[in-house]
Amino acid sequence: MARADKKKRKKAKKPKEPFVARMKRRGREAYGLGQTLVHEPRAFPGACGGLLKRSFRTMWEARGGGFYACGFVLTFIWLEISTLFSELMSATGVGSFLSDQLLEFLFRFSLQSIGNTVQAFVWPALIIDEYELWGIAGIAISYLLFSQFLKSALTKWLFADADAGLSAVAQSSGNGDQGDKPV
Repeated sequence: MARADKKKRKKAKKPKEPFVARMKRRGREAYGLGQTLVHEPRAFPGACGGLLKRSFRTMWEARGGGFYACGFVLTFIWLEISTLFSELMSATGVGSFLSDQLLEFLFRFSLQSIGNTVQAFVWPALIIDEYELWGIAGIAISYLLFSQFLKSALTKWLFADADAGLSAVAQSSGNGDQGDKPV
């Protein structure tokens, strides 16, 4: 019986968050990061890490959570970093970048991100196009290594905080009449 319940929970998708609510949440996260940077600079890398981990987990789940998803996320991250670096290197200076080019930079970077997403969708084709037979062999070997050694560890790392949050909620709701009192 427990196994059937587990399968039902796995198959049941959570309802998609509306666009406006998603944008509000992301705005609050960005504001929170800014506040952390200003008031607690030492905590900023950890806060960014948590946000990036949640983003990685979202992309991972959306792409199926396997080898293809891992390749998609890694390709997307590589393309985004490359784009950001090339945009920053093309700026004539910090002052002009901040005053004149910031809006243009954000617009170009946003459009380039769409292109990076499309390229990341076809990441196996990019590798095969670049490395031909060696690319096919590399993908096959990577798949075997990923499925044998990396997938379970990566999944455990990605969902450790999500599982901890769910178990904390389950414990607090399972206390019955005790409410918020410690058990």
